Amino acid sequence: MAEVARIERERPARAAGVRRRRISARAALLVAAGALGAALGGWWLYDRLANVYVVDARVGATMVLLSSRVAGWVTAVPASEGQRVAAGAPLIAVDDRQARLRRDELRAQLATLDARIEAAQAEIAFVQARTASLIEAAASALQGAESDLEAAGSMRETLHDEWQRADALRERGLLSDQDWASRRNAFRTAEQGEASREAELRGAEAGLAAARSEQARMDMLSADLARLNSERRAVVLQEQRAGEELNDHVVKAPIGGIIDETFIDPGEYVAAGQRVLMLHDPGDIWVATRVKETDLRHLRVGKRAEVRVDAFPDAVYSAEVSHIGHAATSEFALLPNPNPSGNFTKITQRVEVKLTFDQPDPRLRPGLMVEVKVPKGE
Repeated sequence: MAEVARIERERPARAAGVRRRRISARAALLVAAGALGAALGGWWLYDRLANVYVVDARVGATMVLLSSRVAGWVTAVPASEGQRVAAGAPLIAVDDRQARLRRDELRAQLATLDARIEAAQAEIAFVQARTASLIEAAASALQGAESDLEAAGSMRETLHDEWQRADALRERGLLSDQDWASRRNAFRTAEQGEASREAELRGAEAGLAAARSEQARMDMLSADLARLNSERRAVVLQEQRAGEELNDHVVKAPIGGIIDETFIDPGEYVAAGQRVLMLHDPGDIWVATRVKETDLRHLRVGKRAEVRVDAFPDAVYSAEVSHIGHAATSEFALLPNPNPSGNFTKITQRVEVKLTFDQPDPRLRPGLMVEVKVPKGE
């Protein structure tokens, strides 16, 4: 009984000791938690003060919005959303029957003009050869007529001198009338021969002039050939334009990339200038962010940055500041506020800043939310 009484007396003391040990352990735990929280808070505060943080950045890319240059019914849409395409790949096909007929018609006109030009060239060659022969023959005839006229003139002068001497001999009675008449007739015959040769010379000159008049026809044929060549050049330009219009019936990818969205289906009617498709190059992506003007002094082109993407929280990307805008984003607002009332509320402005990834991740998509961290120091 005495032992039981002793145990009952010692029980309160042991319970008080246990309570004191529990309180001491709890206090130590609270102190440790407070110290850890203070350390984390201090680190967080230091990190915020030592770095520029932007939490509303996004992944950016060159989004190419394609439109149709012609109107017509869509016959095929080879591209589909999410498909990777190469530069120059066909994406949208528009009905091209009318354009193809127009191009074929112009090609037929071009073939007709080529045939006419070939015929005109052949005629020019023929007339040129014939004209050269005629001019050569007429020049030879003229030269012969000039020689004959010169010879007839010499004969006339010789017979004229003999007739004059015959007159003198007849007056002195040294020449009979018969001989005098014979020499007179010979002189008159020579005069007639000279007149005949002179007429032949005029005929030869006229023949040469007629042969040279064929040159005027050559000029006319050359003018016709030049007109045909001019028409051909005009038709060639029209045929090239028709070929370009025919090519415009197929919308092709200007760059290699991924199809983001298509806005039209086969069988629909597309108007000229209507948007039909959007794509981007996954190899050319960056971070587009807007930095407060108060943090702008800590940034410069070439400065390193750390990027975290909300879609992949475990990944940390290295980037570099590649561009800093030269105007605040408010300057590009559709309806800027000129503050005409005089009331003023100061709002921190933001400036566009672009960061380029060191190694782009193919998983990144345009528009994904990004957090950017840029050290303030050098």
